[in-house]
Amino acid sequence: MNEVFVMELPLRVEKYQADILNKRYEQLRQLYNYVQGKLLRQYRYFEQMREFQDCKTFKAKREFIKAHPFHINGVLGRNKKLLDIHFDEYGILGFVAKLGQKPIGSGKTYTDTGISSTILANLSANIWSAWNKKLYDYRADRISFKRYGGLNTFGCGKIVQKKDGEVKEYFPGLVLRLECMELDIKINGKLGKNAKFITLPILHNPKHADYEMWALKGGIDSIKVLTVVRRLVRGQYKYYLQMTIEGEKPQKGRELGKGKVGIDLGPTTVAVSGENIASIDKLAAKCDDIQAEITRLARKIDRSRRANNPQNFNEDGTIKRGIKLVWHDSKRYKELRREMAELQRRQAAIRKLQHIDRANKLLKEGDTFIVENNPVKAWTARAKETKISEKTGKIQKKKRFGKSVGNHAPSMFVTILENKVKSLGGQVVKVDAQNAASQYDFTNDTFTKHELKERNVTLFNGDTHQRDMLAAFNLQHLKHEDGELKQYDREGMKQDYERFCQLEREEIERYKNKEKKDDRSTIAAGDLLDKL
Repeated sequence: MNEVFVMELPLRVEKYQADILNKRYEQLRQLYNYVQGKLLRQYRYFEQMREFQDCKTFKAKREFIKAHPFHINGVLGRNKKLLDIHFDEYGILGFVAKLGQKPIGSGKTYTDTGISSTILANLSANIWSAWNKKLYDYRADRISFKRYGGLNTFGCGKIVQKKDGEVKEYFPGLVLRLECMELDIKINGKLGKNAKFITLPILHNPKHADYEMWALKGGIDSIKVLTVVRRLVRGQYKYYLQMTIEGEKPQKGRELGKGKVGIDLGPTTVAVSGENIASIDKLAAKCDDIQAEITRLARKIDRSRRANNPQNFNEDGTIKRGIKLVWHDSKRYKELRREMAELQRRQAAIRKLQHIDRANKLLKEGDTFIVENNPVKAWTARAKETKISEKTGKIQKKKRFGKSVGNHAPSMFVTILENKVKSLGGQVVKVDAQNAASQYDFTNDTFTKHELKERNVTLFNGDTHQRDMLAAFNLQHLKHEDGELKQYDREGMKQDYERFCQLEREEIERYKNKEKKDDRSTIAAGDLLDKL
């Protein structure tokens, strides 16, 4: 399979063009919810059948669903007979394709507004993706619908037709002209000279001209999928063109270093140990201030909602259940929601930029990065056991690291680093967390468990180290090639130990100078500096 990558460029959209695009997004959203509603109703009908209830495994339930096609009134197939709809990818595809001729008002259908069959096929793929999880993943428990403004993409793949020995490639409903950097979007269902389009100029940044030219060097033939994306930025919609391109991903002059690098990942921090580096930093540190503002704004939104809808809440403050609720949203409430959406967008953008910047800085440190395959999702789970504090006698909180993981996104950082390293010919090795890198003491080849609050670890030889940095050092020397657990290169660790101690002292000194009062790692580093 050939490599592919995605390049995104902004579009210049006039007011009347934005109205046309927004109408299309809303039409596709309504169609998405219509199909999901019909499928969900049929699935619930299956659940009431005795034969379905007798199926004890997911496999048996899937086989039952496949063997029972169903019909929906008004959806006709060949010979004007009711269409057989199956709960699989192709069955949903045929169902959605037939709905392209569904009336939507003024005597028009979806096809009459320029929504091609390929765009509908892309929509059906998203619908099947949701049901694929529902039918094949025990962790998925429900089907969600798209709220107003919740569907923000449409596009299609390239169609290849062979006729009279000639090969014709095109994107149904979309025309991309690279020579003048313009995108034409079809807005009616007619062909030839009667077809109508809106033309959107594709913008580019002169600073990235070389990168874009390299990415598009294969021309229109290298582009496989076109997607028009809508994003809400500062209260206004911005539009972008995403091109899925086949070929070698263009590089920006970065090169990998040589050697192994150990990475110890935490809910909010990342520790790194390599031949020339020993560091610990906070992931996406600039997101903390934004999160504080989001928390404050969330309380304002909740107060406004309760003040305008007191009939929807019980006396204890919980929302009433079992009845249909009608919500009255004030103008102020809507303004606060828009402000919240903008803060969340900024937070996500800053988080991703900081992850990319940190990953770029690590590329020069080595060509093999070793990281524990930590169950990050498990860090967010609440504790099941109820404990009572010995000091206060009160029940302890069951919360863990849900907010920290959500704010700092450690898994996203690993994914970004992995993509960059692989594109440059290196590798990111994810090893089993049972290697217990934070427990290993190479000075006497033993493993000692430490409580989570122990941020400093003292080895058998009497030296004290920051726990996460020591774990990164251990991962750097893990014999991951053998595939066996807890196999460390003790000889290599003895040779690199003095260098690691020196780099660690320099890193701790840097932390002390920066005076990060709110960073947990800073407090541990300050305590450690006094001991060294």
